[in-house]
Amino acid sequence: MKRTTIGAVAAAAGVSSATVSRVLNGGPVNEATAARVREAVDRLQYTPNALTKSIFAGRSQTIGVVIDDLRSPFYLDLMRGIDEVADANGSLVMFANTFRHDGREAMQIQSMDEQRVRGLIVTSAASADDRTYRMAAGGTPCVVVARTVQDPPPRLHSVALDNIAAGRLMAEHLVSCGRRSVGVITSGPRPSQLGRTEGLRRGLAEAGLALTADDIVTVDGDDGAEDAVATLLQRRPDAVACVAGRRTVAIHAALLSQGVTIPDDIGFITMDDFAWASALGISVVAQPAHLMGQRAAEFVVENPAQPRTVVFEPTLVARTSCGEATDDGAASR
Repeated sequence: MKRTTIGAVAAAAGVSSATVSRVLNGGPVNEATAARVREAVDRLQYTPNALTKSIFAGRSQTIGVVIDDLRSPFYLDLMRGIDEVADANGSLVMFANTFRHDGREAMQIQSMDEQRVRGLIVTSAASADDRTYRMAAGGTPCVVVARTVQDPPPRLHSVALDNIAAGRLMAEHLVSCGRRSVGVITSGPRPSQLGRTEGLRRGLAEAGLALTADDIVTVDGDDGAEDAVATLLQRRPDAVACVAGRRTVAIHAALLSQGVTIPDDIGFITMDDFAWASALGISVVAQPAHLMGQRAAEFVVENPAQPRTVVFEPTLVARTSCGEATDDGAASR
């Protein structure tokens, strides 16, 4: 069957195509005429062409979202929050995954611009900021998630976590569980992970404990988890803090494969809560990803001209992987 056209609806209702368009878009039309048009639309099962509407409007109703790594549990709740706000405001969501490739990030953002999206939400690295800046300058509301933007232009907003506070929460919990020597797993020099590591360093320093460069190991991918854990264990830490949530499962498995027992031999804490964390007893520092997604989408819908920044506070979810916290910080494992 051929798709019903606006011309067919106009003929069935005995009006012009322009009148049908005005009815569908809420324009001024005599009620009797509008009723005939709506009846013809229902009878012929006509679906308006959103592409044509976006051409006349100069912009689509789609919100573009560029995610840099769908393997992280953080992004699942983030996308749910974005989608809820988009749906409540008559928008669809177009997701793209960059797999943390700089070239792919720029290409995906350019594609969103070419589609004339209603707004853009990105979690990409600063290497893609030039194109995001240009989109904002062109009138498209843009939101950077998981980091703040320095000197943002109009219509470029930020939704982030207080990463220093996240690192401090890790340190405070480890110290309260009697841990005194901490190894850190990171996945690279991203601002969020640098902030969490710095927060860890500050929190440990307040307890009279040091975190040196040798205590920090970078893992580029899950396949490097075994080597990273083996390197850390050579320094005989009594706890491992993973500041990259997407590496949690790989690091946890690597610790177990080394024959250590959690928490008896070593404590373990990581970022971002996920479905199996409770069953495995893994303590986490959670960020409100769902709320962050909602706020990012609200910036797109509200489209404020002046740049805005929202920083959310992290939350400690203490389970058993670090041992039991005590008032005096003595180990209770």
